[in-house]
Amino acid sequence: MKPVLVKIHSMQQGVDGEKNEFELIAAGSARVQGDTQYIRYNESKINEMEGVKTLVKVLPDQSVNLIRTGNVHQHHEFRKGKEQRSVYALEFGKFEMHTKVYECKVDMKDGIGTIHLEYNVSLEGLYNNYTKLTITVQEDRA
Repeated sequence: MKPVLVKIHSMQQGVDGEKNEFELIAAGSARVQGDTQYIRYNESKINEMEGVKTLVKVLPDQSVNLIRTGNVHQHHEFRKGKEQRSVYALEFGKFEMHTKVYECKVDMKDGIGTIHLEYNVSLEGLYNNYTKLTITVQEDRA
């Protein structure tokens, strides 16, 4: 595993047109096993996910799996042009999450690079928005 800095930029737009953006920079680690790249980092208070550990798994076919553990449990796959369902589990309950992925671009080598996702997401009709998510991973030379 090599130390990395993970920069997450998220823009979410609700059905009412209101946009919310946030950016998170976290220390993490990256490794490559076979043709699969893994990036690990801890979420924070900035995106209201303190206590959550995230694993981003980039598969050889350029699809992206997002696996969260801790205060949130989630395993979700992002693949361009596909609709996916998964369970988003919080301390107070489980919700079915549905995404329709419009863009899934991966430009990564040896765990370093950029992932760009664009998708609609809904949680059992309680929450519905369009999200642009960019994850940039660079070596931590500190």
